[in-house]
Amino acid sequence: MKAKRLISLAIAALLLVMTAVSVSAATLTDQEPGGDTEVKAHISGGNPPGEVSYIITIPDVVDFGELTQPTENVDDYKDVTYTVTATKIEGLDPATQQVSVYVRDQNATANSNQDFKITNKSDPSVSFMYEVYRSESINPVDLISGNGYVGTVGWFLYGFTVQGESLTGTLHLNQAQLYGRDITDLVGEYSGYMVFYSAVQNL
Repeated sequence: MKAKRLISLAIAALLLVMTAVSVSAATLTDQEPGGDTEVKAHISGGNPPGEVSYIITIPDVVDFGELTQPTENVDDYKDVTYTVTATKIEGLDPATQQVSVYVRDQNATANSNQDFKITNKSDPSVSFMYEVYRSESINPVDLISGNGYVGTVGWFLYGFTVQGESLTGTLHLNQAQLYGRDITDLVGEYSGYMVFYSAVQNL
């Protein structure tokens, strides 16, 4: 028993010595009385000169709510607003640069199918188009599809230059698309995605 206890104590002592040695990067002895220790610290934040940092906040969901079938074949628009905000902009030169934001439909391509749509979740063959405006008023000059479609990133939405700047726009859906159709073929939940893209660009 004593032998086992002595072995256990010896192992414990050895582990303590090894731990102490692993923590210590150097030792001082009568042979080498001097040594050095690196002192370290770290600070996060800030950007290197000329580097731009930004956060653009986009809406999680934009909901048209309940769509209704018109009783007559006339325009019957339903509008809902959305907001995009430059939550953070640092290091940007507003005289020569902007954070450009683009948006497209999830299924859009550079050459076709550039309309924004919501689609029936149970029957993807049923969908309705909507338009995207960069203002709360339905003004043709603010219809984003009036601009050229840029590569794979979509329609130009807005150029932010100042932190806290925001854009409130409108999604514009004509419920006349429901007119004259069998309502039982249309019932269900509809969804689609606006895909946003951002980049620092020179003015």
